[in-house]
Amino acid sequence: MVVLADTIGAQLPRACRDMFGAVRAAAGDDVVLASHLHNDLGLGLANTLEALAAGVRVVSSSWLGIAERAGMTATEQLLFLLARHGDELLGAGATPWWTAPDLTRLPKIARRVSEETGVPLGVTTPIVGTGVGTISTGTPFVHPRLFQPYDPAEVLGIEPEVLLTQMASARVVTAVADRLGHRLDPEQTRAAMAWAKTRAFRTSTAVVDDTAFAAYLDGLTRTTRTSR
Repeated sequence: MVVLADTIGAQLPRACRDMFGAVRAAAGDDVVLASHLHNDLGLGLANTLEALAAGVRVVSSSWLGIAERAGMTATEQLLFLLARHGDELLGAGATPWWTAPDLTRLPKIARRVSEETGVPLGVTTPIVGTGVGTISTGTPFVHPRLFQPYDPAEVLGIEPEVLLTQMASARVVTAVADRLGHRLDPEQTRAAMAWAKTRAFRTSTAVVDDTAFAAYLDGLTRTTRTSR
């Protein structure tokens, strides 16, 4: 086995592909190639995929990408891609495991790793981040397949959660109000949407919490009933 490493995380994908391709051609089929690629330029995963395309069959990764400096290829991201796009990445008929991984376990394992290590899960962390499955705009209500590349509930077991933010549309406001037990008419919906956007900008907090919105809706619907 020959391990090729980018321990400073400086390689670009083209250079990585050329490096592994050249060694693969020179080493012959009896040599197993392995990769160990860091993520200082945010290219650890892309470079690992290039290495796999060049014939590497042993890769280094770590949960949440935990490693020195900016870390390395994240295990959960690599597993997800191999499970969902194995034929494209490894070639048709490739068998990277005896039993395919249960992707619904990825978020649970990631949360456990986060708890044990103190490394937080970010809102925008792919696959296992706290923002996966959240909805804050109207697009998924109208064109769900244009909103995300996979269904988090079906693939990862993450149920969708509608969040009220400064980007709220009428559909988002209606959905959150329904969850809180309020049925709004069009006029109330417009008023609630304006309130949510104003509050988010005034408090410099993107997400309007349910408690504050519920209190506002109580007053809104009570005032509307009284005026009628």
